Amino acid sequence: MLVYQNWEAIDAELRKRYGDVPRLEWTPPVPYRPMGPQPMGPFVTNLIAAYPRTEPVPHWHLIGYALTAPFEERGYEFTLRVPRDPGRDQTPPNWAMHQMERLASYVSRTGNDFAAGHFIEHPDPLDPDVPDSAIRAGGFVPDPELGELETAIGRITFLQFVGITTEELHAAQAWNVQGVLGALRHHLPMLITDLHRSSLAHLPDVAQAVEEGARREGSGTGYLFLHQLDARVGEQTGDVQVIMGAQHVPQFTRVLPGRIPHGIPLILQARTRPPVVFLPGEEFACNDTPEALEIVIPADAGRRLAAEVAPEPGDYRIPSLPRLTITVTP
Repeated sequence: MLVYQNWEAIDAELRKRYGDVPRLEWTPPVPYRPMGPQPMGPFVTNLIAAYPRTEPVPHWHLIGYALTAPFEERGYEFTLRVPRDPGRDQTPPNWAMHQMERLASYVSRTGNDFAAGHFIEHPDPLDPDVPDSAIRAGGFVPDPELGELETAIGRITFLQFVGITTEELHAAQAWNVQGVLGALRHHLPMLITDLHRSSLAHLPDVAQAVEEGARREGSGTGYLFLHQLDARVGEQTGDVQVIMGAQHVPQFTRVLPGRIPHGIPLILQARTRPPVVFLPGEEFACNDTPEALEIVIPADAGRRLAAEVAPEPGDYRIPSLPRLTITVTP
């Protein structure tokens, strides 16, 4: 007989928080696993509970039942908070339900888990009806109210997805996701995902927090995936040329000084070639192998290089690294 203690524990926790407040429930038209060990339907999420909130600002609080026993034993569930117009919105927006299911489905089908501090980029708009939304990525933090829950068969973490802009994502890569979302929390009560808002990364208090955090702690981003990345090493001279698309420069120049000066590497990955790895060291060196191109640079050179490279096509060099060229392409 299937055991549903985790789901019952979630229900009990939500009753403690919300009492008898009526909640809406979304259930899949075809259950994911109605019987037996094999999936039977296309949906991973078994239920999404939606609570209408008025404080501290009107919003929907969505909690998924997808990744804990009996069908999955990941030890966490996704939550999401989205704006609500009390006079008009009778149900949460469809895109929010779709996003909850998309995250759960990705985890279940790939086996790749999310945790607090992780981030994800979306190539497509979260809501097809808002194609020009600046929210094109998301970070994960513990739900500010639910946090963690001990149950009879283990701990459940409520992991809130928070939609962020590309500019905010770059700030998170320069420092870390939880630090940036902590800085944004002053402007986003309960870290609500509002697809109609603009970037907050330029606000003085946010920018200062990111700058100070990155300088103090370095960057928590160990690798960047670049769609346009190549590299060449001169057979006779040993000179190195790293080629990247202009769209990748803001990420590269924000993350590099948060890695090399702190004694930690930065890995650039691409589908078309082995990784390019920048390593901290006392002097420039290059090691080109079939597995990776390793480039050793000193801490000061890492800072200077990041300051010099711009998102404009051209060749960029610094005097202390005469054998290294960063070529930026359109």
